[in-house]
Amino acid sequence: MRYLPTNLSIKQYLLAIGLIIVVVLFAQVLNRYLPYTSLLLLFLAGVLLVSAKTSIGPALLSSLLSFLSFNYFFTEPYYSFNMLHKVDVATLIIFLMVALMTAHLATQMREAIAKQEIALNRLSHFYEFSQTLSSATNTESSIEILKQALHRVLSNDGHVEIATLQDSQLILHSTQFTSGHPGEELFKHMFSKALKTEFWHKGWLFFPLSWDGKQLGLVAINERINDKQIAAIQTFCQLTAVVLQRTNLVEELAQTKLIAETEQLRSTLLSSVSHDLRTPLSSIIGASSSLREYAQQLSSDDQQLLLQTIEDEAHRLDRHIQNLLDMTRLSQGKLNLNRQWIDIDDLINGAINRFGHQLDNVELKLKLAEDTPMLYVQGLLIEQAIFNLLDNAIQHHSAELKISLNVHHDSEWITLDIIDNGPGIPESEKEKVFDMFYSLAQGDRHASNTPGTGMGLAICRGMVEAHDGQVMALDNPSGQGTMMRVKLPITPLNTVTY
Repeated sequence: MRYLPTNLSIKQYLLAIGLIIVVVLFAQVLNRYLPYTSLLLLFLAGVLLVSAKTSIGPALLSSLLSFLSFNYFFTEPYYSFNMLHKVDVATLIIFLMVALMTAHLATQMREAIAKQEIALNRLSHFYEFSQTLSSATNTESSIEILKQALHRVLSNDGHVEIATLQDSQLILHSTQFTSGHPGEELFKHMFSKALKTEFWHKGWLFFPLSWDGKQLGLVAINERINDKQIAAIQTFCQLTAVVLQRTNLVEELAQTKLIAETEQLRSTLLSSVSHDLRTPLSSIIGASSSLREYAQQLSSDDQQLLLQTIEDEAHRLDRHIQNLLDMTRLSQGKLNLNRQWIDIDDLINGAINRFGHQLDNVELKLKLAEDTPMLYVQGLLIEQAIFNLLDNAIQHHSAELKISLNVHHDSEWITLDIIDNGPGIPESEKEKVFDMFYSLAQGDRHASNTPGTGMGLAICRGMVEAHDGQVMALDNPSGQGTMMRVKLPITPLNTVTY
């Protein structure tokens, strides 16, 4: 898109002369069959055609040539500019007037149409620019789009420098690195002037990037440009300023949200960790102190019960600590996989055995499909994921908890379904339960007297997805309860390198 003045071309005058010559030759042929005065319409059509294709100069030339050609070739005496009949004089004068008026009106109409096309072309470019600019998500992408638009307006020799203010810091966005660029000090000086319109200074034309009285940046151009180019650049700068203001607000809101979420996460983590570590510790301290102080008064069964409490609460404390370590590794992206071939039933049995006596009152069923392929995974991580899913079912247990573990597979996936008869998960919360620190606000969690941290399922998903797998919460297909589905990809033997 270039806005350069239109220069008259010699080709337009040659076109006018050539077209009138063609009209004269054609009129010579028609003169045998038509009255010579009718030929004036042919010359008038030629003038109209020249006016439609060229500018005012060639159009007037064609009018004058038509007048002279008709007088020379078609009025008596022939091949002379003298006129024998007075009526021919009047006719030619009227023709010249009409031809000049036609040329003028046709040229005006052509110029109006040309201006309209230019305006529409500019509008199209502005619309395209605004559409492209609307996709910018930060200051850098907005400035890059502005640079491209400015270079389309300027000549190839035009040099552009752009500076923006971010957190009161001047940021230079150079398009070229030359010895003649304005430099930081000059930009700072121009920022202090708080420009409202373009301004020449030391060979550079500065345009403000400002919105609602707030100066967001400056554009500097070291090229002499015309008014149309200035108008286009002003429009580009105004549109860019709006987007810069929007991206600044978005970035500020995102930063504010991040600070708030970080503070909330810190508070939640401290509250959750302090509660979940203190509860088993309190139970361990209480049971151990009872054994120490009242060992002689307690029966053997009571002593075993206290020892079992200490063991169970120690395992529970160990699980909380393990979850914290896993959460830290997942959040920092430091979960390095040490994959090995392993049967999924070994992982399931390993997870079940870790619960010890906690599953004594649970009806547990395992159904494993025949010919289930081996998994190429880090066994400890997948075992921990299965353990977390089972632990989640136990925390939400009903009076008679039933858990089924079904393993099946197809050509691409090994699927483990962990199905319980608990209260289930509402449809609206089936994704939220995998968010860190998210706990259901309903169900019989409270009846279980085992408060959850909201970390287990989030860690489970992180571990499974680290193996390119999937975890999802579904309804129990047999009735009340939840089905947690774990899908792990089948790794072909020939794709593993050792």
